[in-house]
Amino acid sequence: MDSKYEVYYYPFQSRGEYVRLLLTAAKAQWENRTVDDWKKEKYTTEGLLFKQIPMLIEHTSSGKEFRLVQVGAIVRYIANTFGLVTDCPCKNALLDSYYVGLYKIINTIIDTIFTTKENLTEALRKLSKSEWMTKNLSYQEGILERNKSNGHYLGTKLTYVDIIAYGFVDAFLNYEGLEGLFSEERTPNLLKVYHTISKNPEINAYLKSEKRLARK
Repeated sequence: MDSKYEVYYYPFQSRGEYVRLLLTAAKAQWENRTVDDWKKEKYTTEGLLFKQIPMLIEHTSSGKEFRLVQVGAIVRYIANTFGLVTDCPCKNALLDSYYVGLYKIINTIIDTIFTTKENLTEALRKLSKSEWMTKNLSYQEGILERNKSNGHYLGTKLTYVDIIAYGFVDAFLNYEGLEGLFSEERTPNLLKVYHTISKNPEINAYLKSEKRLARK
């Protein structure tokens, strides 16, 4: 692909990291563009629909610029642009449903981190041990088990959902308050995806690079 990309987000991982990981796995040319003054930039940044970030900024070889917000829309755009999907519409619809269920868990954790005013560690422990979390993790485990527990969500092809799952585990595996969220007993298949994607050379190089920002 001739386009170059910018990921416009805060200078830390969080929601923006899933976009960065996808672009990395896709071997896209991309850079971070970090927020300096959100209160100001929220109203002055071109193309910032809904006043939300992350925003993907694409610079095409023809000189045009395309701006896109909403994590789900960005994820699907990158996946379709770089072939991180299958050739089958039905299978892609399944992948989309897997992604929606997975990102619901991710977003709930991130919302808890951003909105809890005090005792965050305790709030995260409560969430991690909740019936809601156990149920939603079991849905993901069931999907992966039906795919023969092979480290992928669908067949043996690398898809965007594999990368999102990797990012999920990577973000919260050692996060204070979320001890026990992942384990060989509770989430063996998610951990299998994590270890599978950990071997990706592009991901490995990114993790060691200056592009990799700190956690929130």
